[in-house]
Amino acid sequence: MITYESICKKLGFRFDSDNHYRPNVPYYEDDSAENPYGSLSEAELDFIAKFLRNKYNLKTA
Repeated sequence: MITYESICKKLGFRFDSDNHYRPNVPYYEDDSAENPYGSLSEAELDFIAKFLRNKYNLKTA
């Protein structure tokens, strides 16, 4: 079962907080750092999208 807690644990940070993941972005393009969201399944990404839409009362197109 996919839960908020299971996704945060997998990511290593709370995806909906102000203290979320912030990569150290240099002034040049650097593709060596992996995207932490790349380890999530499509179902987990859908869960995050639905969670954030509900949190911010956003409507889908």
